[in-house]
Formats: sequence, C-alpha cells, structure tokens
Amino acid sequence: MLDEKSSSQSETTVFRKLSLGDIPLEPTRHGALKRVLIRHEDVNSHLMFFNEVYVSPGEIIASHLHDDMEEVFYFLDGEGTMRIEEEVQSVAPGDRVIVPIKTLHVLENTGDTEMRFVCFGVKVLPEGK
Repeated sequence: MLDEKSSSQSETTVFRKLSLGDIPLEPTRHGALKRVLIRHEDVNSHLMFFNEVYVSPGEIIASHLHDDMEEVFYFLDGEGTMRIEEEVQSVAPGDRVIVPIKTLHVLENTGDTEMRFVCFGVKVLPEGK
C-alpha cells in the first residue's frame, strides 16, 4: 500500500519507455540504416545520440568526422574493418572503439552477414569546464 508521500512522488516520476520495434529505421548520413534510441533532445546531458546501426555485407559507412564530439562504437554482430585516420583494424562482436573528436573514420562490413553495433556520441566540453 502506498502512503500519501509515495503516491505524490510517483505522480511526478517520468518513466519514458520505448521498445526497439517502436523506433523506425532511418538512413544514416554516411550509409547504412539506424534506429535512433536516444536523441540529444531526450536527455539533459552531453550525450548527443545513442543509435543501433545495421550495415549490410559489403556496405561502407563513408569517411566522416565530428567537430564537437567523440563517438563510441560497440560491435554486436558481424565483422568488418574500421579505419581511423590511416590506421585500419578488424572489428567483431565484443569490440569497442572510441573515435576522438575531429578524427576521420570509415567502417566497412567485410563479412557475409549483417553487421550490427551500437554507437553514441558525447559532446566534448571546452577545456577548463
């Protein structure tokens, strides 16, 4: 049984739930498809986005960089290569890659199955903040 205090607290609590199936697939700007799980507008933090991304065999997420954030990738399915500036490494499930601010990066699915990963961007704060 809830007392008055607990009841009023629960009325002010905001519980925002979305299921993966409720989030539409949309194209990325650099190739592939994504589900935007969290947008910057959804949170009060330096998180810029949190996406689940799907890359078909042979597909490439084109070379790009971010002027104001770091990007973190965590690979769930598939395999491929990731190039950061001039360095190329293979990526597979369980791998994590952090791409620094203003750093060119490219991702290619070199496998026979769909590559799936989650990634998020974190806004870099000015020095001294």
